[in-house]
Amino acid sequence: MSTIEPTAQGRTGPTCPPQYSPYDSTRRTVVNDIEVYVFAWPSRGGVIILEHAEALDLEFLSLDPLDPPAKRFDSQRDEDALCRRLLLLGAKWWDSEARWRFIKAADELDDSAIAALEEEAEPAPTTRERRWVSVCWPTEGGLWVSEFDTNLWGIEEGHNVIPSDATRLRLSRTMDERCQVLKDRFNGKFYKDVSEYKGHAFINSWDWKDAGEVGPLVK
Repeated sequence: MSTIEPTAQGRTGPTCPPQYSPYDSTRRTVVNDIEVYVFAWPSRGGVIILEHAEALDLEFLSLDPLDPPAKRFDSQRDEDALCRRLLLLGAKWWDSEARWRFIKAADELDDSAIAALEEEAEPAPTTRERRWVSVCWPTEGGLWVSEFDTNLWGIEEGHNVIPSDATRLRLSRTMDERCQVLKDRFNGKFYKDVSEYKGHAFINSWDWKDAGEVGPLVK
């Protein structure tokens, strides 16, 4: 993420929000040159996406880390079950794939996305949309959660910005090792049960979420 402050200097007139590729509710796993994404498609609408997915995450989801599936389940019941499990890893529940792509473009300082935010043609990122979250599930029970603010469209919590060495988590070989890293290095908080979590992530949102962050959950 960049620390450059966006500016509207030199721009005149209204700017239309950037357009993105067609909605595709069939994909499951996308592997590009630098990271892995896992998509899930809840019956309520929207899309749940885990970015920077690791082998530990895929194992937790009962997906093959060496040959992850490219397509979603045919059964919506099975898809909803995976959606719920994906949320337990700190995945975000976006209003739509288009909203996710827009926020990602803004994070990468795409000119058209930044202009749309500056001119209020698109809503600013919500706290849940901008949050960095890491979750682990130790063998003895409970869960550990670390969450930080990001510099996406400014900084809301200057005392709680994502650490520069967050990629250290990728070195964890087991969930227990990840929990130890969250506890020792990333201000991890322990919860006996997911129902106890009251933070800004979507971890237990399946129990209450019936609307989007800035609009409807698109089906």
